[in-house]
Amino acid sequence: MRAVLLVALVAVVVRVAWVLLFAEIPGRGIISDPVLYHAYGLRLADGQGYLSFWGYPTSYYPPGYPFFLGGLYKVLYSLGAEYWIAGVVGIVQAFLWGVTTAAVALSARWAFRSAGVGLAAGAVIALWPNLITYAGAWLSESLFVCLFSVAIAALVYAARSTAGTRSFVMATVIAAAAIAAATMVRPQVLLGIPLVAVVWWWAGVGWRRAAALLAAVAVAVAAVAVPWALRNDAALGSPVFVSTNGGDNLCIGFHPGARGGFAVNEYCETGEGRIDGPAAEVRRNHDARQLAIEHILDEPLSLPWLSVRKLFWTYRTDDDGLRGNESYGSEGLMAAPWRTVWMTVTAVGYALVMAAFIYGVVLGWDRAWRRPRDAAAASLYVLTLVGAVVVPVMFFGDPRFKVATAPLFAIFAGLGMARVWSRTRGRAHA
Repeated sequence: MRAVLLVALVAVVVRVAWVLLFAEIPGRGIISDPVLYHAYGLRLADGQGYLSFWGYPTSYYPPGYPFFLGGLYKVLYSLGAEYWIAGVVGIVQAFLWGVTTAAVALSARWAFRSAGVGLAAGAVIALWPNLITYAGAWLSESLFVCLFSVAIAALVYAARSTAGTRSFVMATVIAAAAIAAATMVRPQVLLGIPLVAVVWWWAGVGWRRAAALLAAVAVAVAAVAVPWALRNDAALGSPVFVSTNGGDNLCIGFHPGARGGFAVNEYCETGEGRIDGPAAEVRRNHDARQLAIEHILDEPLSLPWLSVRKLFWTYRTDDDGLRGNESYGSEGLMAAPWRTVWMTVTAVGYALVMAAFIYGVVLGWDRAWRRPRDAAAASLYVLTLVGAVVVPVMFFGDPRFKVATAPLFAIFAGLGMARVWSRTRGRAHA
């Protein structure tokens, strides 16, 4: 545990350094996700409620991250330290990445029964260049990845054959609570949970424990989502589950001429938008979703190639954290020479992580899927499949989407790196 905490401390330190060097309050040159999140947080801290940039009640973005920012701002206001917003948000997010690092290290250790694999996986998260930059970005990834990583660790622990009844119950409760909180940041996290339950049943964990997992998650999600749906019904006139951006996201990915990446298309224009008020926001969500479904039904033969294109746009680069720090073009953080150096570092680091990830996926295959079947390792495989492939294909390709799956990439990359290190040491001693 001391080694795990040390790796987590490294993750925090390098991110705090990034924050002290580069973190800034999102600029207002263009309306971007960081600018909007900041505006939502300010309104919540002022007691105005969850209002859009234009002053209307909204549920366009999932509420988890705006409320997280609003809580931090409220504390700073009460202390008279509002001028420290940029640094405090970045440092708090740096500590979230420290928790992520520890959770990933423990998940890898428990799943593959190796302290070396756990430490290697933790080191991947701690030192992954692109992920370092996310501590300074006003984006929901830092919060979501932390909650998701805790859920992964709890699921892996609960799936182990050595987990007694008491340990299983505690781990399942932690997993359900983390998944429920993550749902309010990115509801797509729910897509993988039924598959995890199926894997548990298939691997011999037992249908009772698989059913208990589903029941615990359902209760926890309902505990946070139902009150939010009631709020939406009162404020927007419709009991929206979490957010109203699902229709836009779906139509961005499925429209005539879609190439897989982010692109605003006239086909998806419904004649209304968030600027027209809450009722129009709800209608736009419904209408855009229907337009996307109609396109899917009209051109089903285009879907396989479109899916490949979405994955290409998701995985082709790894500089999205820096762009998020820059509010996607409204400001620049680095002079040209240093920017070139940083882009090179991120590209090399990304290539190494992905190579180790692929090797780790191959190495872990026997343990997960052949006899004796390992529910913990198999759970990691199905979660990776959903996060790395299903989610981008369902919506549209964007480099940010792979960050949500970074904990799983790191676990398998840690397995690959630990094996390479072991073989290198073996040859050195031979």
